[in-house]
Order: sequence, then C-alpha cells, then structure tokens
Amino acid sequence: MPDLLAENSLRSGRDVLGFRNDGSDLVAETVALFTTTRADMAFDELCEMASEERPDVIVAEMWDYVAPLVARRLTIPWVTLVHSPATPVDAALEGGLARALEQRELTMPARLATVQLWPEWLESEQIAARDEAAIEIQNVPYDTSEVVDIPAFGGERPVVLVTLGTVVDDLALLNAAVRGVLDAGADALVTTGFTSGAEVVEGDSDRVRAIPFAPMAQLLDRVQAVVAAGGSGTTLAALSRGLPLAFVPRIANQPQVASVVAGFGAGVICDDPAELTAAVQTLLNEPEPRARAQAASELLGRRSAPGAVWSALQNRVGQAG
Repeated sequence: MPDLLAENSLRSGRDVLGFRNDGSDLVAETVALFTTTRADMAFDELCEMASEERPDVIVAEMWDYVAPLVARRLTIPWVTLVHSPATPVDAALEGGLARALEQRELTMPARLATVQLWPEWLESEQIAARDEAAIEIQNVPYDTSEVVDIPAFGGERPVVLVTLGTVVDDLALLNAAVRGVLDAGADALVTTGFTSGAEVVEGDSDRVRAIPFAPMAQLLDRVQAVVAAGGSGTTLAALSRGLPLAFVPRIANQPQVASVVAGFGAGVICDDPAELTAAVQTLLNEPEPRARAQAASELLGRRSAPGAVWSALQNRVGQAG
C-alpha cells in the first residue's frame, strides 16, 4: 500500500498522535508528552500503587511509555496491547522511552507478550518482524447483558450508523454526516456521545434516531453500514461484523486508520463531508466494499478468543514466576 498516509499526516496538517511537520521543537515536545514528561508526572505514583497492589502482570496499551518503567523497576511481567496501526513517529517515541529509562538508570524490560488486536494486514508502515511472543486476539464489539432501548425505524430503508466517538465536539460534522446518510436514501442511527443530547441532531424525525451511547454490539446489530471518524475500536468492531465504513477522519491517527481500511477495500474516505452521500450509496449498493468487509470479518474471526488469550497470558505469567 502506498505511503500516502504518512505524507498526508505529516505534510498536510493532519497529525498522527499530535505530531506535525512544522518544527522539531513541537515534535520533541510531543515525544516528551508521551514519554519523559509523562514519566516525570506519573512514574513515582504508579510505582507506589503497583508496590501496594503487587499485580502479577502489567498490561498496558501500546502508547503507554510509563508502564515499562514501572515493570522494570518492580520486576513485574509486562504485556503490551497493540490496538492501532504502526505510525511514522514510533521510532521517535521509542527514543523518548529510552531517555526516560536512562534518566532512572533502568534498562528496557522484555515483554512477556504482545497482544495483537490490530491486524498486520491493515498496516501501512514498515514494521519489524512479528514478535515471537505476540498473541493475536479477536475483536469482540462491546456489549452488556442489559439490552439498551435503541429506537427502531418504521420503514424499510437501510440503516446506517453515524458515530464520531464518545465525545462529539464537531456538531456541524455530525449533522453533515447525517444529511449525507439521509440524502443517500438511508435512515440514520446516530450516537451523540456523552456531552450532547439527541436534540443537537438535525433531520427528519421519522428517519433519524439519536442516542447518547449504547453498546457497540447492539448498535451494529441494527445497521448495514457505518459512518465513523476512524477510531481503531469502532473500525475493528464494524469490520468484525462485515460492515463497510465511510470515514470522516479528523484527528490523531484517524486518517491513518481510514487510509489502510480504504486500501483494503472495505471503506471510503470522505475528506469533504459533501462526499458522504456518494460514499454511503457506494457502501449500500456496490458489492465490493461489503465483500471486502466480510473478508476482514473472516480474517478477524480466525484469531484467538479473548478467553483463550487470557489463559495463555496466565500460563506465561506462571512460567515467569
């Protein structure tokens, strides 16, 4: 896949993890924010907490650069969860981690395991050979035993989920996405996040249903396609159900996630919200995006179930003593 994502992320003003190519000072500050500065703010407190609790293992997400410091200082096994694609700035972040370790006279701990949620076939960056300790895990969309009251639609039109995250601060974009769905001939099931109510969503009340939050699994049960910003969790959840996506990426690594899924053929990127109507029509009416999303679902389904991964981790922790 072409390196278009990296170029867009670092040249056009869209950033990956907050990095922009407009000065080395800002890059250095952002590296420090994730590594040395954050360690200065949190390391001692986390060491104290871990010393009191004495966990058997520390499981940390891929951009947590304090966890390995604590793991080394307290000799606790350390596991990394890889939930997103590799980025063009990973090497700089690893350099920041090395400095944070050196400042505390620590060496890099060995990972007990890498739990690989993001699949290697959705990578755009050149990555190192897969860690022999890696364990691939299925994506299971979040659900609860309680069934949430999600308003139903009365017509026979297809339904598209519009979800821009748990905090939606761009109401203009949200409503543009809803208009795009309606103009494409579909009904819109909309999540407004925790900071807004249903009243902020514009559109025909017969064709729009808006709720602040519901378990992703229950939302995906109701729809035939998804309009999303490009968060890795929403993206993998939709693909695990074989649902194609239209992306309106804005921040962080959303452009990268959108790019790799579009490159796989299971999504369409809309740099301009005006493109959403055509994109949604493509998702609903053209066979290729749905076929590629189904192919992604089958690949994701071959991975180990979360329960099996947890058992494997417990075995490794036991062997590590």
